[in-house]
Amino acid sequence: MLKRVPLAAILSFVLAVAAAAVTPRFWENFTHEELLGGTLSRVSLHWDGRLSLAPEYDLFFDTEQPFIFSMVRDKSGNLFVGTGHAGKVFKVDPRGNGSVYFEAKELDIFALALDAAGNLYAGTSPDGKVYKITGSGQATEFCDPEEKYIWSLLFDDAGNLYVGTGGRGRILKVDPSGRKSDFFDPEDSNVMCLVRGADGRILAGTSPGGLVLQISPQGKAFALLDAPLEEIRALAVDRFGTTYAVAASARESAAAAPAKAESVTAAGSPTISAIQVLSNLAERARESGASVSAPGGGADSAGSKSTVFAISRAGAYETLYTTKDQFIYDVLIRQDDSILLSTGGKGRILDINPAKQAGVVTDTPEEQATRLVSGGEDIFVAGSNQGRIYRLRAGRASGGYYESKPLDAKTVASWGKIAFRFTAAQGESLQVTTRSGNTDTPDNTWSEWSAPYSPGAQIGSPAARYLQWRAEFKRGGSSPGGPPAYLEDVRIPYLQQNLRPLVTAINILPAGVALQKTPPLAPGTVSVSATASGREGPSPNSPRVRGKDPQPIPPRQIMQPGAQSLTWKASDENDDSLEYSLYFKGAGETDWKLLEKELTDTFYTIDGASLPDGEYTVKIVASDAPSNPYGKFLIGELVAKPFVISNGTPVLEITSHSLDGRRVEVRFSARVPSGRIESGEFSVDGGRWMLLFPSDGVADSQEEVFHFATLELAPGEHLIGVRASDANGNTGTAKLLVKIP
Repeated sequence: MLKRVPLAAILSFVLAVAAAAVTPRFWENFTHEELLGGTLSRVSLHWDGRLSLAPEYDLFFDTEQPFIFSMVRDKSGNLFVGTGHAGKVFKVDPRGNGSVYFEAKELDIFALALDAAGNLYAGTSPDGKVYKITGSGQATEFCDPEEKYIWSLLFDDAGNLYVGTGGRGRILKVDPSGRKSDFFDPEDSNVMCLVRGADGRILAGTSPGGLVLQISPQGKAFALLDAPLEEIRALAVDRFGTTYAVAASARESAAAAPAKAESVTAAGSPTISAIQVLSNLAERARESGASVSAPGGGADSAGSKSTVFAISRAGAYETLYTTKDQFIYDVLIRQDDSILLSTGGKGRILDINPAKQAGVVTDTPEEQATRLVSGGEDIFVAGSNQGRIYRLRAGRASGGYYESKPLDAKTVASWGKIAFRFTAAQGESLQVTTRSGNTDTPDNTWSEWSAPYSPGAQIGSPAARYLQWRAEFKRGGSSPGGPPAYLEDVRIPYLQQNLRPLVTAINILPAGVALQKTPPLAPGTVSVSATASGREGPSPNSPRVRGKDPQPIPPRQIMQPGAQSLTWKASDENDDSLEYSLYFKGAGETDWKLLEKELTDTFYTIDGASLPDGEYTVKIVASDAPSNPYGKFLIGELVAKPFVISNGTPVLEITSHSLDGRRVEVRFSARVPSGRIESGEFSVDGGRWMLLFPSDGVADSQEEVFHFATLELAPGEHLIGVRASDANGNTGTAKLLVKIP
């Protein structure tokens, strides 16, 4: 039973967790891409993002086989269905009654064709044969193409049968008596599909070269398209002579890789197609009992891509539709010149209108929709991963639903008032409900579906990280052919639980480097970014945001004696605006002292002259107060590593010197009030300064002793200078005057 959640319970839960960020976000679903991630059950998704009841469909026939690979319809309305992996052909009458019509010794029936007299021809694989079937169980071997695979069959007006093969990739011409001859060799491994062109010429699609070929009756070919993808999977020609070609990238699973050696080009190089992968795996599966996915399904479709090209009668071509997420199996031209595509993944039927805008007619219950056949006003759809046939009717379904992909609020969130727009039609109704949970996939830990909402109603699902909405359409007694009702918009506000901001890093710059804010290119201008799915967060005109640069420019660096600069990084999972306070304390001190507050920049320069020499530590405290109610904000902090303020000059003392012949040996000490001595140097008579290491080898203390000997000097008076610098760049000097005899 559906349970209502009391508003008081929701409020108490929200208050029991941390404070909520004050800025609401908005989930606005009606981009086409967003809606494609949901589930459509007897509901259509139009190219402009509207949802409506889909055409009615019903289960027409169940072959009880795993896959349907081929399907044709005769003049009497009977369907002939080729399946795998038991090599069966079924005949299904117009009422949906069917039975096995032919059973081959081979595993799969990839191709079917009917001659002018209504006789059925079946191409089998592997070890391909072509059978002529004149009645139930009445079959004879019509032709042995001596090829591994039979992918496609096509009759011309003279009764000649053209056979597209795989292995050497030939097209054979077989006359009515069964005599075969080579018609065309495309120098590709597989001829995947054959259709009649507008001028009677034969059109062929190949793999792995991805060619669409136009072949004259004399066997002369002209390439209409060299697709960037590997395989032309299906071809169709409309009444204007435009050819539609489905090209696909055949992705192999790791398990399929050994099968490459079983298909070889004329030149001896191994090749493979999506259906070849399936066929080779089928042989192994039959022996081992393992399960196999249909081509484009499961592992085989990982990373696959499909594109539909439109080739005009004059030979110009353009991309009609492309997808990285779905594997397109078949194409069908409808009576209104729109184009239907059957796809894998969700068994989805797509509709492409003449303006190249794509919509979803409906999802089917199967994983793959592999074949489409026109039946007057009805469309027959073959599914795989179970081999069932569905009949898509002209009228709308009596009911259906759409379930959104769950919204991830990133943290526990409370929900606002739902808004949606429903363009009603007579006799049709809509119910919009929600549910929430804290697992990324809805399961039995989620809340029940809420009571139906009216526009503007408060969402009753409990506060949680994830939310899903559902739209259920129902059609009453109105005519199924009337104008449909549309759901045109859904908008869900949500307020995230406030999360503590984090200061993730503090960088102490070298002493003497000051940071200055870089002015914007044009005073008063800011850059504003917006998402396709609607605005999230505060308006750029909000008092808490106005005047802030959402994309700050890095500061300029200048040299300034005594300056000590630091930069930091901070994050907030609510995307709240942050402000910072800077605290410091000296070595041996216990209390933090406030140095600066309400900073919005993520850098600061300390004037070293304002602090006594010594070792200091700073702490950055980030607050989300600008985006939260007074008293409800949260803070996060981080302490930096210590640094030294040293403004005093190192004090140098020459402690001894002596002559060794004409060389001078000098010993001196250098001491700094705080920090450490970093380097010592000497020069003779104003010459080049020579670097010195301390006598103990490491410059790491407040006081260091240095010892050096000059080169032999000329007789006379000489000036020897010494200097030492601390880690902050302060330098002290001393001199020694010596006379060489």
